[in-house]
Amino acid sequence: MLVRCFVMPIAVSLVFVAGCKSKMPDAPGRMGAQIAPVQPLPQDPLETIARYEDARTDGDGLLQALLQKGSTETRVRAATALGRLDASDFGVTVTHALAAALDDDSADVRTAAAFALGQRRDATATKALLAHWRDSAPSVRERIVEAASKIDDARLRTQILASFDDPDPRVCSAAALAPMRFAPKLADAAVADAALIEFLMRDEKSAKSAPDAEARWRGLFALARRKSERARALFTARASSGDVRERMYAAQGLGGAGYDDAGRNALVTLIADNDWRVACEAALALGKQPNAESYAALVGATKHPSAHVRRCAFEALGSFKLAAEDARPVFEHARSDISPNVRAAAIEAGAKLYGDESAPHLALAASDKDPLVRAGAAAGAAYLTAPLAVPMLRGMTTDADLRVAGIAIAGLVRHPVPESRARLHELLSAKDNGLRLAAVTSLREMPSTADLAPLHVCLETTRGEIAAEVAAGIMETAAKIGGDQALDILKAGMRDADAFVRKQARRLAQEKFPGADLPREDGKSARIAAVPIPGKDAPLYTVNPRVEVRTSRGTMQFELFPNEAPAHVFNFLALVERNHYDGLMFHRVAPNFVIQGGDTRGDGNGGVTWRGEPLRAEFTPRAYVRGSLGMPRNDDPDSGGSQFFVTHRETPHLDGRYTIFGELRAGFDVLDAIEVGDRIESIRLLNAR
Repeated sequence: MLVRCFVMPIAVSLVFVAGCKSKMPDAPGRMGAQIAPVQPLPQDPLETIARYEDARTDGDGLLQALLQKGSTETRVRAATALGRLDASDFGVTVTHALAAALDDDSADVRTAAAFALGQRRDATATKALLAHWRDSAPSVRERIVEAASKIDDARLRTQILASFDDPDPRVCSAAALAPMRFAPKLADAAVADAALIEFLMRDEKSAKSAPDAEARWRGLFALARRKSERARALFTARASSGDVRERMYAAQGLGGAGYDDAGRNALVTLIADNDWRVACEAALALGKQPNAESYAALVGATKHPSAHVRRCAFEALGSFKLAAEDARPVFEHARSDISPNVRAAAIEAGAKLYGDESAPHLALAASDKDPLVRAGAAAGAAYLTAPLAVPMLRGMTTDADLRVAGIAIAGLVRHPVPESRARLHELLSAKDNGLRLAAVTSLREMPSTADLAPLHVCLETTRGEIAAEVAAGIMETAAKIGGDQALDILKAGMRDADAFVRKQARRLAQEKFPGADLPREDGKSARIAAVPIPGKDAPLYTVNPRVEVRTSRGTMQFELFPNEAPAHVFNFLALVERNHYDGLMFHRVAPNFVIQGGDTRGDGNGGVTWRGEPLRAEFTPRAYVRGSLGMPRNDDPDSGGSQFFVTHRETPHLDGRYTIFGELRAGFDVLDAIEVGDRIESIRLLNAR
């Protein structure tokens, strides 16, 4: 699908040029500047907003002006676009404009502004959030609570906890989830945990603001994420809930916070739950505190009909040193499991249990024709002693399957001997950038000044796909090592072609080398990007499009959301039209989390877009639910490509941080069945416009 070049209206083009010239490279994002009057306003404000949003610029105040003067739809879109501007580049001017929009006559605009303030995480918004806490619209209060939870301020946390008594259940749910974002070491962290637990234990018959089902599971999720030891009794009690989400997060919570005999008994019951996702969480939790009763339950789970549960059971059994001898027949039986993913998990777990004794079996698995089994061997080899592990891992770094090679490279970290470091240095010059990235990441775990020279060469010679991600990794690794050579690498990173690399290099240099003489920013300006405009360059859908994804496990149907994530939907459908996805595998499956595919490389590092450049993030208030279709990314939020993931369950920690561009409507059994190695046979658009 070809996309023609775009011609901006003359008035808009002049505004943009003026903005580029006035934005000085060392100015802190116009902090404290006044909103410049922009005349005339564009004839097509929504198109203008879309292009400035993709270019990540405010058009020298144009977006702020549209937030004040546009139609309701325009004001909502302007608020959304402003929320996507980095607070370090566009500071209090943007924040103040959004804060002022909390007084807008439209609840939709106020809601969008509150969400945008949360995306920016700018503490200067604190006063405005507190002032509008009792907004008449529940949707606004909900987003204000969410925004407040992303800012480190004790006054905001106090108000969040008070919102447990809000009359609207949506606001209560937002408040119940909010503590997951509180830093665990805050002075008032214990107060937050205690208040949330008290809220979740309110009796529905006697309390006016007792939590509903949505608030209960969100509160349990928050406590589980916080690994709250105070919530152990609550987790145990909710393990018998009739709501699968409560059982799921109760099991997660017990795995993170630890458990007593009552908690263990609850987990033993949950491992036989009729929902495979709950059973997976229970299996992983039982692996945290090995004992005889847990062992028996896990052995039983190795025969579960779900391959995901069997996989998790073997992962957990890898910690049961106390039952290593008894477990031998169990691991022997795993060699004939129908699922290569289960066999791989058993291979790795067996290596953890039996150490060097498992070396012959690992050597045999390392030559298996199935790359998934070889991946298990690579993961298991890391648990051998160095004399056996390093030669095996070095050999597997040359595996034809990039995923296997990457796992072997990561395994060398467990053995920081000269032979491992030498191999990692060699890989910094590998032909494949994915191998270079794996080596850079591994060296970060075993830092040495000896790494700096080859890292600098790697930075200078890496070109092509994922080059920016390699460069960003080099910045992190060099900063961790430190020294004059590291500073030179960071200075070189400040001249990189990628904006995220430049910003990261400068940030790290300022943190690690305060007072150092750093080069000025080069003043590279944002450009008006070739974004698809619905009705002009992209289809204008009267109903949301649906796609059919045929896989080796069956068919799934997704509804796409072009009004919420237009660039992502356009990109996905453009790649579908090119048959990009046909034959690609699902390279990642995390049981009870996500399935992920769409990478031509197969190791999770690849991904192209319709325009050849990464996609800008399109974060929205939409929450991740079971079957959400999301866009993977690296540390750079604006790094979307051709990959996609689908969630097994609600994942609130991804909300507002990963773009959602669709949702599963049919084929949930297929979603549950997909394992690593399963294939996308084809994708087709079901409805036109």
